[in-house]
Amino acid sequence: MSDKGLYTKLIEYRKCGKYPFHMPGHKREDKLLVDPYEIDITEISEFDNLHHPEGIIKKSMDNASRFFGTDKTWFLVNGSSCGLLAAIHAVTGIGDSIIIGRNCHKAVYNAIELRNLKAEYIYPQFIKEYGIHGGYNPKDIEEQLKKAKDSGEKIKAVVITSPTYEGIVSDIESIAQIVHRYDSMLIVDEAHGAHLGIHEQLPKPAYKLGADIVIESAHKTLPAMTQTALLHLCGNMVEANRIQDTLAIYQSSSPSYVLMASLDKCIRELQHNGRIKLEKLLITLDRFYTKVNNLENIKVLGKECVGENGVFDFDICKLSIFLNTYKMDGKEFEEELRQKYGFEMEMTSAKYVLGMTTMCDDLDQILKLAEALEEIDRKLKDSMQESLSVKEKIIINSRSSEKKDISVMSIYEAKNKKSVEEFFETSEGKISAQYVYVYPPEIPLIVPGEIITKKVIEQIKYYKEAKLNVKGIEKDKIKVVTEDK
Repeated sequence: MSDKGLYTKLIEYRKCGKYPFHMPGHKREDKLLVDPYEIDITEISEFDNLHHPEGIIKKSMDNASRFFGTDKTWFLVNGSSCGLLAAIHAVTGIGDSIIIGRNCHKAVYNAIELRNLKAEYIYPQFIKEYGIHGGYNPKDIEEQLKKAKDSGEKIKAVVITSPTYEGIVSDIESIAQIVHRYDSMLIVDEAHGAHLGIHEQLPKPAYKLGADIVIESAHKTLPAMTQTALLHLCGNMVEANRIQDTLAIYQSSSPSYVLMASLDKCIRELQHNGRIKLEKLLITLDRFYTKVNNLENIKVLGKECVGENGVFDFDICKLSIFLNTYKMDGKEFEEELRQKYGFEMEMTSAKYVLGMTTMCDDLDQILKLAEALEEIDRKLKDSMQESLSVKEKIIINSRSSEKKDISVMSIYEAKNKKSVEEFFETSEGKISAQYVYVYPPEIPLIVPGEIITKKVIEQIKYYKEAKLNVKGIEKDKIKVVTEDK
């Protein structure tokens, strides 16, 4: 049997009828862009240069900046990952100190390694009922900054994630005020919030709340192609030229005109129809939440989480659908939705699935998802096993805010020491030489330089038993530090 190849498989999948409750945000609307081959060019006359924008690309980015209300906005063609790398590089020197949220994306840790930074962690609060991260407590950030100042340490930047994968938004305005009082800069990974500034019923975006640099993935929640993102600069604490220089390091020297055109077309679509389309989506989501509000075995996270566990606001466009029963696990739930109902979800965890909605969704499909959840709930209700509450039965499948990771050396040091492979189940007390994370969302469970604890070993075993996509453990082994090179 001949290998058809990726392109053919993608074309076949497009015709299979599965509905995408996942990124990219354009939901495969083919009306958004012409055949990409027709507009795939290089830096020829009259088409500018992303790394030295003076013409049409500059005008397009200036148009985006005016729309979002930022001081400057850059197009990114290497995703939010390159934006995070460029932002952290721009505001730090080799060996400087920063504070980061422990639930930051792996790109933040890559920046720490590349710059050999000293990183102090802050921990988001924890929603025990669901086993997910809540928001950051501004007071915790202030305590870290004060501690550093009292010890004579200069914190160059604070890097946090808001909103989270599940839509949890922190109190960015208060955090920004605190960070600035300590003469530091606030970088917000807002990869999952590129749509927030388009409608007043959604949480306010970080670039309107005092953050200095905000990175957003256009492709996650807007009608733009995969790998497109935006970097927003606000205020005068960071020089624009510095950002331009570091972006040239982390972005391709041959940036895709297809992706840049997708970003420009996306912004212009938002200017003309964005608010209207989001209005329709929000009305439909209100109907969705009403329909699923009283299910017994299934719980969809909503606005009720606001006000506790550091949750300042919540993005209802994210559908975090939890099971509060042992009659079905997350993988079985995902398969049921996929095989029986034709819904392809964004992410699966041990006890919940995540769906992403955008202005490009077929609104009828959102209501059909509600009907599917009602049907699954009835089936679970009719089964023999007694259902227990989420609070009683959900196994905590993410790290608690009470858990503190113990780093004994920097990421850079750990990655540059000799290492050996060891069975992860017997690695307690050893120093990790690699990352371990569940993909998605690629938030590290273990970071190089950290001591491997019994709790994290149990956590990894739980994820593997739940058949989640654990990266960094190969053949049940992990690399641990042995000695200096």
